[in-house]
Amino acid sequence: MTPTLMALLLLVSDFLPGTLPKPALWAEPDSLITWGSPATIWCQGTLDAQEYHLQKEGRSVERLTPLKPGNKAKFYIPSMTEHYAGRYYCYYHSLAGWSEPSDTLELVVTAPYGKPTLSGLPSPVVMSGGNVTLQCGAETKFGKFILTQEGKQKLYWMEDSHQNSYGESQALFPVGPVTPSRRWMFRCYGYYRNTPQVWVGPSDPLELLIQGVSRKPSLLTLQGPVLAPGQTLTLQCRSDVGYDRFALSQEGGHFLPQRPGRQPQAGLSQAKFPLGPVSSSHGGRYRCYGGRKLSSLWSAPSDPLDILITGQLPHRPSLLVQPGPTVASGQDVMLLCQLQSPMDTFLLTKEGAANSPLRLRSKSRAGQFQAEFSISPVTSAHGGTYRCYGSLSTSPYLLSLPSDPLELVVSAPPLLPMGPPVGAAPHPQDYTVENLVRMGMAGLILVALGILLFQDWHSQRRHQEAARR
Repeated sequence: MTPTLMALLLLVSDFLPGTLPKPALWAEPDSLITWGSPATIWCQGTLDAQEYHLQKEGRSVERLTPLKPGNKAKFYIPSMTEHYAGRYYCYYHSLAGWSEPSDTLELVVTAPYGKPTLSGLPSPVVMSGGNVTLQCGAETKFGKFILTQEGKQKLYWMEDSHQNSYGESQALFPVGPVTPSRRWMFRCYGYYRNTPQVWVGPSDPLELLIQGVSRKPSLLTLQGPVLAPGQTLTLQCRSDVGYDRFALSQEGGHFLPQRPGRQPQAGLSQAKFPLGPVSSSHGGRYRCYGGRKLSSLWSAPSDPLDILITGQLPHRPSLLVQPGPTVASGQDVMLLCQLQSPMDTFLLTKEGAANSPLRLRSKSRAGQFQAEFSISPVTSAHGGTYRCYGSLSTSPYLLSLPSDPLELVVSAPPLLPMGPPVGAAPHPQDYTVENLVRMGMAGLILVALGILLFQDWHSQRRHQEAARR
């Protein structure tokens, strides 16, 4: 072997990983870094380490000088991008030779645009010991989805993406059994197969609520259940139990942030959930729950409240009334809502009413889809302004345009005739056989009443005379 070849082999051997203990490799603040944020990669070996080498996927990144006291070195990233994302490892060199390579560190950058949505199926409210399925989905066709659980040690699950009937990508993650011993807070991400270290997200956080058996609160809307796009909606959850906090859920597994309970008066606690200007996404069925700070259990759910958004179907039904818009109290009234376009359901609302709209299945008659809303008998409380809407079974909380308003006026019933005025001449109709019989019967009743009164008076008189004797 020539001296030149021997020197070259010795030189190469100085840079080959050896048998010294492998260093530790980690990233701060985390291995999951938001796009544009700073990060630091640390490599920690022994005190006699003279230099460190950082490599990314087989390519040398940088030769690092140890920091005092000499057992670690850092690689600073001023602004995280996809350029820095990837798999890293490091090793160090001392007088004794080279160390083994560290374990691999996967550095991931997260991009907030087009983040996925995370929901719980059938609901994010779970009985203690129960199971739930979390669904991460997006309109973007991701290759994989990642579910993370918050805690002292962040946990990760990864699933392949599947396409649903609407062409959206999604993945399902079974979770459970769920117990009150810990907090169940999740987020999810998606990534494309050709960029596995660039995750899109995270989704909004989703916390699973563990349902107890304490008394359910009540849920109401301050604006009514039917709203036009752009209107402000505020839902209020209240209870006389004295809960410290409240949570609101929308059917389909979506949760809004929790709100602290306030006490407007003794024995009553409540929380308001402002939903801002509404859009089609606000249409749905809502429930709320009450909880206490020192417990991970939540109350039974409130009764459901349906929020309906109008103007989501480009059709306007017509509303008719029979026998007419002005009726007497006690009459039967029928409100007819109809439309030429196919509708599955028609809804009838009364202006100012706090209760839910009336719903009827649509029936097809003579080329019209219609529903008949009967009011029998009508009272003064039924008077007011009515509108009707149509909806489809595929999106029951999204309504058509409203019909033109219909004003129903309910008048007092007519007074029954009490006989001819005093001093008026009898009408010939008064002398019919039927009327004569009625008058005769009335006369007999008066005579009998007079006899009974006379007998009573005569008996009392005899008792008084006997008492004087």
